Amino acid sequence: CAMSKAKRVTTQNGVDALAMSPNERILKSIHELYERGPNASANASANASIGLLDIANDDLLRVKCFKPRKKVSAMIIGNHSAGKSSFINWYIGESVQTTGVAIETRGFTFVTSGRKRETLKGDATFAFYDYLEGLQSVEGLNANIFTEISTSKEKNFSCVDIVDSPGLVDGDMCYPFDVGKVITWMADHVDLILCFFDPIGQALCKRTMKVVEALNEHHADKLAYYMSKADQVEKEHDRQRVLIQITQNLSSRIKNSHAFKLPTIYLPRDDLTVPIPNAIEEVCEDIDKAIRLTVQKNLTTMKEDCSRIDARIDEVLATNEVNKKDNMKRSIR
Repeated sequence: CAMSKAKRVTTQNGVDALAMSPNERILKSIHELYERGPNASANASANASIGLLDIANDDLLRVKCFKPRKKVSAMIIGNHSAGKSSFINWYIGESVQTTGVAIETRGFTFVTSGRKRETLKGDATFAFYDYLEGLQSVEGLNANIFTEISTSKEKNFSCVDIVDSPGLVDGDMCYPFDVGKVITWMADHVDLILCFFDPIGQALCKRTMKVVEALNEHHADKLAYYMSKADQVEKEHDRQRVLIQITQNLSSRIKNSHAFKLPTIYLPRDDLTVPIPNAIEEVCEDIDKAIRLTVQKNLTTMKEDCSRIDARIDEVLATNEVNKKDNMKRSIR
């Protein structure tokens, strides 16, 4: 019975692996090597293989290692009604996020792939993403943080967690928690930050500009900027005017202004009377690039961790030999 169960597990893992992209397979394999070791997939028994973390944490070695995440994290920020949720729904090919003119997203939603469609709320989300532990103390956040698990296999969704953030507005809008503080904290832990600017009035929102300025202090290399919903401005000269306004407002707040780009994007549609430039595939490419960089980074990290563990093992063995010789000399006396 145990043998047949192990065979079923191995077969299922083989089927899953065939459905994975090469990057997804590499990220998953690295994660498993840290967690369960090289033979984890082939053995049903949890004790059949030892992961890098167990080896590193052994009392004799005590090498400090951290398990790399098996997915890239991309956070989308921007003013309210900038099309953040609509982009997520388009990217994964499923309507998991509510969209509309009203300020729908007042909290943070983590959109991730999984085997079963599911929604997780506050405590479950913190348990699902253990690196969020530092946010649990933020007053009002627990009731406004969610995870949407989708079975979608669209694009490279299986390799990325997309974080939808609250729409930023000026004036009397009262958030149930400190939005700026949470976005800044999240920026330390994500691989990519996509900034969406709505061309219809809200793009120059002071709160959005303040957040962008704060993020540029330490995360300028993670930021990418887009003017979303470009199809809502049909006339070319009107679009250029909005682009110039946004660029002027951003120029004093961003660090890498020499490489600054602000492509226009909108959800693909067939009913446009006049063609409007659409760089939405550039957003997908930014996500793909982040995935490729994370694969390289995780492989390098694993190599360095293995080298440090190897060196520590040699050190412990050398120390043990010295102690054995000392003990032998004492016993002879």
